[in-house]
Formats: sequence, structure tokens, C-alpha cells
Amino acid sequence: MPFFYQQNINESEHLAIWSITEPLSFFEEGMTVDIHIQNEERKIQHLAVRLLFSLMMPEANMKDIVMADNGKPYLKGVPFHFSFSHCKGYAACAVSDHFPIGIDIEIIHPRIAKVAHKFLNDAEKNMLSNLSEEDALKQLAFFWAAKEAMYKKHEQLGIDFARDFNILALTNLDRGLVNAQINHKGIISTVQLDYHYGQDYICVTCIN
Repeated sequence: MPFFYQQNINESEHLAIWSITEPLSFFEEGMTVDIHIQNEERKIQHLAVRLLFSLMMPEANMKDIVMADNGKPYLKGVPFHFSFSHCKGYAACAVSDHFPIGIDIEIIHPRIAKVAHKFLNDAEKNMLSNLSEEDALKQLAFFWAAKEAMYKKHEQLGIDFARDFNILALTNLDRGLVNAQINHKGIISTVQLDYHYGQDYICVTCIN
């Protein structure tokens, strides 16, 4: 069974994660999409997320996927929205019947702290200030995945992750919802971040 994790966020929004253990030949067999990537691990990730999507939405024609200017894949003329993400060992896909959606999955690793200055604002830094090193790392991973998911949902260029995306609370469970705001070009919108922690990863889906 390929689905490692499945979740119905609500009646119209769904996600699935694949724990990648199969070799490249498994994903190449039967796939009609050409992925021009030399690195084998990266190629597996790209193929895995497309195979996952085709299992979730078998009516979709994978050959029709094109990439928007912001890097988000889309299919012309389909009555639903979707988002892809992948990292070392995992592929993730989210689908929404009605509204744009964004998903991101990240391995919880200390290297995230090295780039935290690129995506944290002062209010978020204050939320982390009294946490232990271990707890702060989990929250950093959440912030990073959350803002990547928000970017994929917002579908606009010129975003500053620290200035334009505001996470309003920390996570306090293994799975839950956190509110956030997108403030871009004078327009403020509120979104929800559906999150869950796995053994070594955080997955966040940005929904209305």
C-alpha cells in the first residue's frame, strides 16, 4: 500500500504522504512523465509525488501538468486545486475541491536554524525565545514548512516570508490547526495551517 499517511482535513480538502522506500525502477515503470533530473534521489522524489497524485486523482492526465511562474504545478481546466511537496524519504500531495491549497513537508533538522533569519519576523522570534533547543527546532521546522505552504497557496510573486507571512501561534500537539495571516500588497487574509508531526518530519497544509 503506497499511502503512508492519509488525512481528510475537511469535506473538500485532503492530503496523502508516501514514505519512499522503493527504487527508481519502481517509479519509472508505467509512468508517462519525463523527469529530466540527473540526481537519482531527487528524480525519485519528483516521480513519487506525481505517482501519489495520480493515485489520489486518477482522472488527472499527468502529461498536462505545467509549472506556474511561482513554481506551483497546475492542470488547465480541472475543477480542483492541488499542491506537491517532497523531501528526503517522503512525497506529499494535497487536493482541494474548491480553493487554492498549499502543502509542504520538511525533515526536522538543525540546518533549518541556519536560515531562520530569512523567514522569521520579530513576533515569531519572541515566541521561540523561551523554548528549549529541541522544542525551538520543532517550531522552526513548523514555521518554515508553514510559510512554504502559504507561499504555494497564495500563488503570488514578490513575497517576503518574514514580512508578508505571519504565524500567530506555536504548535502544541502532534496534530492540529494554527491560524496565520498573509499581508501582501495591502491585502490581509487569514488562513489556517493544518499540521502534523511524523517521526522525523513536519507536514503543513495551508487552507482557507
